Amino acid sequence: MTLPTSDFLAALLAQPADADRLMRAACAELRQQPPALVPPQADALRAGLARIADSGLDTVLQRLLDDAPQGAATEGIAALLRPAELAWDEAQEIDWAVRHWEASRAAGQLDEDLAADFGEYWRRLEWSALRHHLVLLGQGHAEERRLLAYVVKTASRYVALSPLKRAMEARHPEFFELGFTLK
Repeated sequence: MTLPTSDFLAALLAQPADADRLMRAACAELRQQPPALVPPQADALRAGLARIADSGLDTVLQRLLDDAPQGAATEGIAALLRPAELAWDEAQEIDWAVRHWEASRAAGQLDEDLAADFGEYWRRLEWSALRHHLVLLGQGHAEERRLLAYVVKTASRYVALSPLKRAMEARHPEFFELGFTLK
């Protein structure tokens, strides 16, 4: 996954009014780089899942591993939209993702399935971000609370991830109370 640089994150944090301009420039730069097929890190994903539940998440791990080769086109944008260090409103994430999807589609950079369906693009983007967040959780990242909130957000949306959602509800019920936020 192409990670946002510390300089980019610092600029976003220092100049929140310029976030749209900075993100558009980062997306344009991302489109200039061909997506790299990086094999999924099974052990790293397993370590992240173990931070959530001691057992019972093997089907989730397998789904994340099976989906990984398809996620290459969305890994860079996932890293930009959902870094561990900050969170955006979902409407803003979707706006940037749609713009990036449209530009990537126009440039012929997406496979037929992704080019035809933004919903599938968004699902792959979220699953790419989820894989990255789980890897960071397994490493004991300092932004654990935000990463867990991202996991809840994604696991709550997809039926295939329902075992992960149930595990999160059991270990971290506070994320399922009304009014939680990623910020």
